[in-house]
Amino acid sequence: MTSKASPGTCLLCRDPVVEQEALRHMIECLRASDWPTGAEPSLFITIQGQLDKNYWLVVLARRDARLGDLDRLIRDVWMGRRGRMRSFFIDGVLYEIGGSPRSDATGVPLLDVITPGGRFIYDYGFDPTVSLDLEVVGETPIAPPDDAALCLIARNSPPPIPCDSCGGKADFTLYDQYGDLAGYYCRRCFFSATHDPDYADVIPNSPRVGICGYAGDPGPALLWYPPGWSAEEIASDEPDRALPGDREVVGTAIAATMQDIGPDIDAFLEEEVAVYGDEGGSMAADTVIPFCTFMRLLYRAEIDAWSATDVQRCLVENLSQNPIFLDEWPESAVPILCRFLTNMEASGRIMDASELITALKEAEYAFLRATTSIEKSQAHFRHILMRAEEEGIDTGDVDAFFRFAVGEFAEMVGLDLDDEEIREELSILFESVTSDMHLEDLRISIILIKCEDFCRRFSDDTVFECCCGILEDLLDHPSSPLLQGDVDLWSAAIIYAACQDMDLIRPGRGAPPIGQEISSSFGFSRSSIRNKVRVVRTLLSD
Repeated sequence: MTSKASPGTCLLCRDPVVEQEALRHMIECLRASDWPTGAEPSLFITIQGQLDKNYWLVVLARRDARLGDLDRLIRDVWMGRRGRMRSFFIDGVLYEIGGSPRSDATGVPLLDVITPGGRFIYDYGFDPTVSLDLEVVGETPIAPPDDAALCLIARNSPPPIPCDSCGGKADFTLYDQYGDLAGYYCRRCFFSATHDPDYADVIPNSPRVGICGYAGDPGPALLWYPPGWSAEEIASDEPDRALPGDREVVGTAIAATMQDIGPDIDAFLEEEVAVYGDEGGSMAADTVIPFCTFMRLLYRAEIDAWSATDVQRCLVENLSQNPIFLDEWPESAVPILCRFLTNMEASGRIMDASELITALKEAEYAFLRATTSIEKSQAHFRHILMRAEEEGIDTGDVDAFFRFAVGEFAEMVGLDLDDEEIREELSILFESVTSDMHLEDLRISIILIKCEDFCRRFSDDTVFECCCGILEDLLDHPSSPLLQGDVDLWSAAIIYAACQDMDLIRPGRGAPPIGQEISSSFGFSRSSIRNKVRVVRTLLSD
């Protein structure tokens, strides 16, 4: 056990306990319970993360329980049910679990290998291995109920993990496309940065946090809890499992907002239409309703509890991420919100609007910069490009990609694509825009992002900067070569050429590893890529 107090919960009485006092508390709680008395004393076994001792469990075990039972409890509560390598190391002997029939120690009784005071180790998985320290810390005549071999009777509270952006308490783990941990984020920062919810999950209360996408599952864990618990109660100890991008969650927040102040919003919008016309009223609706929803969903604040700090952050970090808006919206948003707050004060919904209005005006410049930033546009474009590839859209077919992108943008702003009228409007938009759109700009954006994504594997930006230089030279070519051909092949060839320029690929050395990576990443043979590189070199020499 660690010397630092680590909080947890007694799963019998549900009172809070600290790790050092958990055993004494459990003895008293078991005496007061109506649990049965066993033929032989049961064992108290503590289980603790070897690297992070903030994670701990207290288990009540019958003496006839087996190593396989203990392995199953650990996996159901902390590790997951996948059949990875597992083993116990007890008194210098390795007991493999789930291996070959000759070596499998699943059926070994605990009483044959452990005694009070004994310490041993459990290892789960390989590369990385999660190791746990176990100790038999005492005995009791009380046995687990319902003839169960084991029962989980206490566990740690989820340790706080800091958000990588703001330093506050994180709610979610974010993984990259390879399943590796990309960071921890609180709800606000996750939503503000437009991360893809498909690559995120809640932070599990487990020493396996951040490993191989593990997110925990209260269902299997429930099997080992004392009677009276439900999976929902176990999950309630974790952050809200619904991600900010969940449409159902957002819809619920909008409904709650409209139920609370819907009539006030409607009255305000009628005034906006009367003064600024239908377009002004529509712009006011697209400003006020999302802002109020963000405040409820991300800041847990109804309108009478809004603070100056939160409205500034909501404006700059959340409302600014609106992907589609009229040209005049950025400069109109803050005045609209100020008029709305004045209206809410007049109706008695808030006591003093002046502080909030001042806060919004102070943050307006930062909001304008965030709304029109290149980084925001790139983030939205990258998300749509990734979604297109997941759906099998040919990103080299600009018409097909643009049609898909319009639909994705529509969903991002909450339009109902099942509505026939909305579909007709989007069709008109597509026809009007594609006739005049700059196809080369769209193709360049796709190529640039594909080059940037591949170059993340390098230790610095040198190769990507070289790619950008080649891309700029191709853009300046009078024949506009990038308008023709497969964008993936162009991307692969530009990266290959950049690697040649950086001396990462040399002639006469066989198949270089980086060349193989480019080939496998983009799905073209090395000969096809080299042929395209020759085209690039010819164009650059003109």
